[in-house]
Amino acid sequence: MIRYQKLSYNDAKNIVADYDGYNDVEFDDLVKHWKSNDVSASAFDPSYEDFRKELVSVFNDTLAETGGKMNYLLDLRVGIKLYQLMPPGKDFTVIQANDDDIWRYISVKVMPDITYLRYPNPEKGSIRINQKRFYSHTRRIWLKTLWWYIHLSWQGNAEDTFEALKNNGVDNINKLIETPGRGYRIPLFRRMMSEYHKTGPHKVKDFAAFTKLNNAKCVSVEPELTSGGVAEYAQKLLAEVSMQKEIEPNAD
Repeated sequence: MIRYQKLSYNDAKNIVADYDGYNDVEFDDLVKHWKSNDVSASAFDPSYEDFRKELVSVFNDTLAETGGKMNYLLDLRVGIKLYQLMPPGKDFTVIQANDDDIWRYISVKVMPDITYLRYPNPEKGSIRINQKRFYSHTRRIWLKTLWWYIHLSWQGNAEDTFEALKNNGVDNINKLIETPGRGYRIPLFRRMMSEYHKTGPHKVKDFAAFTKLNNAKCVSVEPELTSGGVAEYAQKLLAEVSMQKEIEPNAD
């Protein structure tokens, strides 16, 4: 069982600042180790060892499948495995899943190699590391976003969840996580993701419209109390999105 550890914002910032202070030779050597998945076991609590091995294995297996491409399939497979390793229950709660300090520890201490390899380009203001994906932005910490994407989309088991999500893209992850409206309503979101898959294929902007319309509707409508419940509510949202596309100028 994992003994979930925490890393504060400032502590994570200091570790990343140390990486920024490396010269080119030192940092290239670090990246070489990360590419070999060489992370010192002394860097993290021993209870994470099996967790790390399993997540790295899925990461590398999927990279072989994608021909080395860092893409949505990688995110999806890593996300599903992550969710299986950290299922919500008595040992890991949704409250913990919303604790950035737990994810900072995992990103910076336990899984810095795959986090860096997935997002190797530093954002503006950083020299070496993509700070948002490691620790600094609550809705951009990579492994946290993957856990929540799968949690909000879970279809009861890994296989059905993969089937429901396989035709989406990275932008779908961002839109779902960053468009909570009046809060994450788990049964509703899961049904929305199921219906979205059933009525595909869709474009990225369709999903953005889908989530935006849901936020607007939920101000005055209770999905579970509508005729047909959340399933029909989601279907009506998608029908409205499709209708809007048909009347828009230059709609494709």
